[in-house]
Amino acid sequence: MKYGKRFLVIILVILLISVLYAVKEEKPEPSEKVLNTYLQYSPYTDPGPFEYVYDNTPDSIEEICDLIKKQLIHPFDIEKFGDTIPKNRAFGDRSIPTVEGMLRELLLRDNRGLESSRKPQNRLVVACVHHSLLLASLLRHKGIPVRIRAGNAKYIGDDKRVRITHVICEVWNAHNNEWFLVDPDRNKIDFDRQEFEFACETWQKLRDERIERKYYFSRYKSVDQAAAHLVWLDLNYLVKAEEPYWNDPPLVLKIKNSINDISAGELHLLDRTARLLEDPDHNLDDLVEIVKNNTGMH
Repeated sequence: MKYGKRFLVIILVILLISVLYAVKEEKPEPSEKVLNTYLQYSPYTDPGPFEYVYDNTPDSIEEICDLIKKQLIHPFDIEKFGDTIPKNRAFGDRSIPTVEGMLRELLLRDNRGLESSRKPQNRLVVACVHHSLLLASLLRHKGIPVRIRAGNAKYIGDDKRVRITHVICEVWNAHNNEWFLVDPDRNKIDFDRQEFEFACETWQKLRDERIERKYYFSRYKSVDQAAAHLVWLDLNYLVKAEEPYWNDPPLVLKIKNSINDISAGELHLLDRTARLLEDPDHNLDDLVEIVKNNTGMH
């Protein structure tokens, strides 16, 4: 009888573990409405009259990312090309903020289109955002939902403690019913989510006073302002506004040194936005409402 009870306990434990594992593994799918949102071009990802250049592009993510790197050069990488890049083309982000503008400029330099043989001097020197915009545009053309995300990369440079403001893509895998990460700028595909600190995670660290400020790098003097900027930017991308990263909204501009520069109500708004960003698939409508109803966020 003693052994019978022990066996029964073991069976119950195994069943409990199996149930917990199944719950953990269950992945609630985004609705068709959400997926359809990320299938549509935005004003910034719309290729306009140059959509025809996508017709002969490859279908695999690996080949598409490789093709993008043959069209675009990140300013950090420009020194690898020596004197082949004219100095007046060392940074083109603000002059070509849309995919349509990027494609127009690429065709002016080489009218064959998105060619893997494009010479370095005929490429565009643009940052991570433009790489992600082009990837999003290409995949939407191919009927694949994709959204741009903002946060901090943990994989740029040798020191893994360093966090660098960065923009990547989440691509929908219909076979596995899940989003996977793609960084077309650094040419990283389907990598571990632990390698990227999303905007909501950075914000929560800041609010919990767990953030190691010396390891965070951005174009801002204040880590607090950079964290608020990322919350706005991720929100901006998820609601498909996809506006240029340099167009900071009033709320972000108020933060000069620390989050103490803004009101309690404004701080609450950022807190709420960050919480909603944790699950954009099920909070998309609420995120859209935040943008509609709060002038400080747009």
